[in-house]
Amino acid sequence: MRQFKKQKISNMKNILSNELKEEFYIRAYFNTREGFEIAGIKRAYLDFNRTLVIKDKNQEIRNEQRNAAGQFLKDNLLLLISLDINNQEIFDSNHENICEKLTEKWDELSIGQAQKWINMTLKYWLLFGEERISNIEKNVKYFHIPIDSYVQKEMFNETEPKPWSKIKNYADYMEYQRKHREMNIKTPPIIYEFEFFNKTIK
Repeated sequence: MRQFKKQKISNMKNILSNELKEEFYIRAYFNTREGFEIAGIKRAYLDFNRTLVIKDKNQEIRNEQRNAAGQFLKDNLLLLISLDINNQEIFDSNHENICEKLTEKWDELSIGQAQKWINMTLKYWLLFGEERISNIEKNVKYFHIPIDSYVQKEMFNETEPKPWSKIKNYADYMEYQRKHREMNIKTPPIIYEFEFFNKTIK
C-alpha cells in the first residue's frame, strides 16, 4: 500500500509550472517596474557598488550620476546585443569602447567596476531570456565572464588576487578573458560561468 502511494505521488504533475516559478523568482529578486532592461542594470549595480568610493556625498547628485550611467548602459548594450557580430575581436572592441566611455561618463568608476556592471547586466539579461530581452541570445557566444574575487580565486586559482574593483587598465582586465579562452572550453564563456557558479557555490 505504501509503495503504491509513493508511486502515485511521484507521478503527479507539479502544481506550479516551470514558467510560473521562473516568473516568480525573477520578480521577487529583481525590481521590474521600470522594465527588465533597467531591472538587470540596477541589480548589476548592486553587485559592485560596495566597492565604489563616492566623493560627492550629495544623494541627489549621486542618483543623477547613477541614472545617467544606467541609461547609457541600456542604450549601448541594447545596441551591442543587436549587432551582426561575426567574430570575437569585434565584440571585444565594442565592449572596450562601452567600458571606457562608461568610466568617462562617471569618472569615479574604474575599469574593473565598469566591466562588472556591463558583464553582470548581460548575465542578468540572459537569465531573463529572449522573450523579455530581444536579441540577448544573438551574440551570447562572445559575452565576457564577469571578473570578481570569486572568479579570480575559484576559476583562476589566484590565492591573493589584486582587487578587481581597482583594475584601471582594460588590457589588465582582458588578461582574464584571454586566460579563459586559452582553456579551449567549447561552451560559451558566460554559459560556462553560469555552470561553474552553480557547481562551485554551495
